[in-house]
Amino acid sequence: MLTKLLLAVSLGLAMNAHAKTDDLMTLYERALEASPELQGSEYALEIAKAREDQSFGRLRPQINAVGNYSLNRIEYDEPDALRGRDNSSYPGTRVSINLQQTIFDLQNYLLAKSQQSLSSQGEEELLAAHQKLIADLIERYMDALEATDKSEIIKEELSSTEKQLERVRAMHERQMAMVTDLYELEARTETLRSNLLESDNEAKIALEKLRELTGDAVTEIRPARLDVMQPPPDGDIEGWVRQIGQINPEVIALKHAVEAAKQSISAYQAGHLPTLQLQLSGIYSDTTFNNQTASTGYQIGSAAIQATIPIYEGGVTSARVREAEARKKYSESQLEQKLRELEKFTRAAYLDMASSSARALAADRQLAASEKSRDAMNKGYELGVSTIVDVLEAEKQLSEAKKQQRLTRYKYFRARSALYQQTGRLIGYELVQFNRWLIPIASNNDVNKK
Repeated sequence: MLTKLLLAVSLGLAMNAHAKTDDLMTLYERALEASPELQGSEYALEIAKAREDQSFGRLRPQINAVGNYSLNRIEYDEPDALRGRDNSSYPGTRVSINLQQTIFDLQNYLLAKSQQSLSSQGEEELLAAHQKLIADLIERYMDALEATDKSEIIKEELSSTEKQLERVRAMHERQMAMVTDLYELEARTETLRSNLLESDNEAKIALEKLRELTGDAVTEIRPARLDVMQPPPDGDIEGWVRQIGQINPEVIALKHAVEAAKQSISAYQAGHLPTLQLQLSGIYSDTTFNNQTASTGYQIGSAAIQATIPIYEGGVTSARVREAEARKKYSESQLEQKLRELEKFTRAAYLDMASSSARALAADRQLAASEKSRDAMNKGYELGVSTIVDVLEAEKQLSEAKKQQRLTRYKYFRARSALYQQTGRLIGYELVQFNRWLIPIASNNDVNKK
């Protein structure tokens, strides 16, 4: 399949699809094999190419041979042996070979060229489906990471709150802590346990969405590195917008659709023109007309040029021209709509990607400040200058800061994926780059060293 060839050329890697902990590459290989949408695009391309071959086949020589062997019985109402009109039975043989070659048929030629453009459209749509699969995989992977991170952060907060609860319960037994503090901690603990159940379920659902792409179970995925560099996009925003019309496969596919419509208009207009056809035939027979009598075998060879001049077809040709003109305008409107849509998404993705570095730095600073605030509140509670509500709020803000730190990284991945997809550059190499931003699986040597 063309998609598998694209994979081999763009990646040049051997991947293990059965790894316990999956990353983008292993999931991509499995999705490549299992994606019905991608397979549908491949079959659509095969259909278009087969129709192209059929169209050009009408312009090539058409040769056929016909053989006939018959047993014949002739009976006369008034037999007359003297006049050679006896009733008789005899076998008959007839063989003919015919060749037809189109000399001039502008309509079928232009229709074949139109179908050729539709085949090119199918190739671009297959490439677009391939890139859409990569973008969809990255999006669902990020969703799964977000859901998994949410559970991990809640677990950390729950663990910290439970320790705080044990300490306050012990203090309360010694009448060193207020009962309201104990109740606040118990309520917060139960809330976190409830939230953890919900977030664990969301994480499982996110993995099931990955399963939809791969066709089999996804149980564990590799997390993203938090120290990854987030370089801004190369060039200016206008340069990226220009690339949409140059290399985006969806746009190029629609351009081929417009070209196919233009060629079909010319083709149907050519339906008013005559057609010329060369005809060659050879016949051998040993019977007369309608196998009426047996005769000495004879051969006939003929060559002819046939001209067909259309005079009136009930308005069919004019109607086909109108249909083709409407199809061209429809394809042009689709092209313009797609260009505007892609430009909107490209500009948004560019701006998101360009601001990601500053956003990540702000999130890191917010996390550091939240950790200091949490520690200060814990110390203040020990000294009696902070309430347990202050401590819980600081712990909650710390969890939100951890979540925000990860979300800024994932937003960069999403923005980069969207920017490269809109401009038609989201190929296998880019997926390799995304995969490098995940935490690698520890090797056996690394494990043994620990």
